[in-house]
Amino acid sequence: MKLTFPIVLVLGLLSGLTPLAIDAYLPSIPTISKALNTDISLIQMTLSMYLVIFAFLQILFGPISDAIGRRKVIVGGLGIFAVGSFVCAVAQSYEMLLVGRAIQALGGAAVAVCVPALVKDGMSINQFAKAMSMIMLVMALAPLAAPILGGFILTILSWHYIFVFLGVLAALAIFLFLRTIPETLPTEKRVPFSFLNAIKNYKTLLKNRAVMGYVVASAFYFTGMMSFITGSSFVYIEVYGVDPANFGFLLGINVISMMIASTINGRYVEKLGTELLSKYAIFIPLIASCMMIVLSFFNHPPIWLIVLSSMLFVGPMGILGSGFMAGALKYSGNHNGSVTALAGTSRFAMGALGGVVVSLLHNGTFVPMLGTMAACGIIAFVTFKATVRYSKSLDKEQA
Repeated sequence: MKLTFPIVLVLGLLSGLTPLAIDAYLPSIPTISKALNTDISLIQMTLSMYLVIFAFLQILFGPISDAIGRRKVIVGGLGIFAVGSFVCAVAQSYEMLLVGRAIQALGGAAVAVCVPALVKDGMSINQFAKAMSMIMLVMALAPLAAPILGGFILTILSWHYIFVFLGVLAALAIFLFLRTIPETLPTEKRVPFSFLNAIKNYKTLLKNRAVMGYVVASAFYFTGMMSFITGSSFVYIEVYGVDPANFGFLLGINVISMMIASTINGRYVEKLGTELLSKYAIFIPLIASCMMIVLSFFNHPPIWLIVLSSMLFVGPMGILGSGFMAGALKYSGNHNGSVTALAGTSRFAMGALGGVVVSLLHNGTFVPMLGTMAACGIIAFVTFKATVRYSKSLDKEQA
């Protein structure tokens, strides 16, 4: 598949559905809490619940896409996501909101696991990293625009219409996808699906130290990001008094930094290689983590310091996101769907755990969010560096 501009836009839209499902309703969390007469920590937990379902169902959808192709799984997932969005839109209780978010997560998992596999079909590692950078550049518009749009919808209408918007967008994505993107997995390359084969493949991958090293590093880094997403609305809106309509602009700073990193990655990855770029980019979230540890000892540091440290933590995702995945795929053999599913499950399961930790440690300050992010950033750095050293020794043995 040749990555034309329309194809990149559509793949970016597909990849952006989950960030949209997460970020668009962040400004409305305090409002939903009051409207449904539910504690704000429980509304924050709907995010973690979404991530848990989204994470573990990728394990199933990865091998299914290897067996029946990418298009069927993606279209089915988009349809389910749209249904879940409309259920959330009409929710009048906390329980109904949970059901709608669960359905959304089911559909989102099917879409998310197929996009990297679809891109990797027929591409080298560096080509894949460049392609994913282009897609992430488009995808980054979702978390940039989502909270701003969510705050705008909340101001002029109500939080219900945020989910109406998500449902309509998923329906539009089905139309654009079917018109634009062909099937990338030929019939002769498909692997018949069976639970036994799927379990066997996952066991093989779990024993692969190189694959799991990149997967674990990615998971911890992503957990730090999700800890920020879970706690940021409370920290910015409740602790620092930011207007919900302006909340999205503060998140937008993070997204702009990620877009800059994606642009750098797309321009230089084929020339320098994804391994070299990731090697240096990983130091930036490490620096951010150290800043967060220091800030946690202050009672009320200036908000711009929290915004800056968060930007430095999130921004390198534009390089590290494709770098971690490229590293895992390099040593994974011929199971693109299973590898992307395993990586996706690990990221979002850990991300959900990070959100739970932030919610459980909730004490009315910014410390739970910054502390969780810092711990994840340091663990991701150590894991990545150890994996790179092991991978180099593995390459020498195979040479």
